[in-house]
Amino acid sequence: MLARAGQVISGLLNEIEDGLALVSRAQELDENLVIAWYSSGWEHLFLGDVDAALKQFHIAVRLSPLDPLLFFAQTGIAYAHFMAGRYDDGASWARSAVLQRPNYLDAQFILAACLAMPGRVEEARVICARLMQLKPALRISRIKTKFRRAEDIERLSQACRIAGIPE
Repeated sequence: MLARAGQVISGLLNEIEDGLALVSRAQELDENLVIAWYSSGWEHLFLGDVDAALKQFHIAVRLSPLDPLLFFAQTGIAYAHFMAGRYDDGASWARSAVLQRPNYLDAQFILAACLAMPGRVEEARVICARLMQLKPALRISRIKTKFRRAEDIERLSQACRIAGIPE
C-alpha cells in the first residue's frame, strides 16, 4: 500500500520527494516488493538522479525477471540511459519493453527519442507517427509535468522535435 500511495502522491500531486519517501519506507518494510523498487526508480529518474534510478530498476529486474509488469522497469531503464546520453542502450531496453508490452506507449515514446538523438530519424518518425495515431493529444509540452531537471526536459523535447511530435 505504501508504494502505491507514494506513486499517487508523486504522480497525481507532483510531490515527488514525498512520494519517494513513502516508496522508500515500503522498501524498508519489504525488500522484495518489486513495485517499490521500480517506483523508486521512476521517482529518482523524475528528480534527475539517473544513477540511483538505474540501481533501483536493476534491483527490480533482478528480483522478478519474469514479472508481468517488467516493462515498467525496462522503460525506466531506457529513460535513464536516454538521460545519460547512452541512446543505443536506451533503445535496446525500450525495445525489450515494447516486445513485452506493445501497447505501452511510454516505451514506444522513449524508443523514438532514443532513435532520434543519434540520427536514426526515419525509424523514430515511424514510431512517432504510430504514437500520434494512438494518442493524438501527444505534445512536447506534456513532458514538463514529469521531470524536474531542465536539461532532461530539453533533451526529451529535442528528441521529440526530431521525431516529429508537435509542440
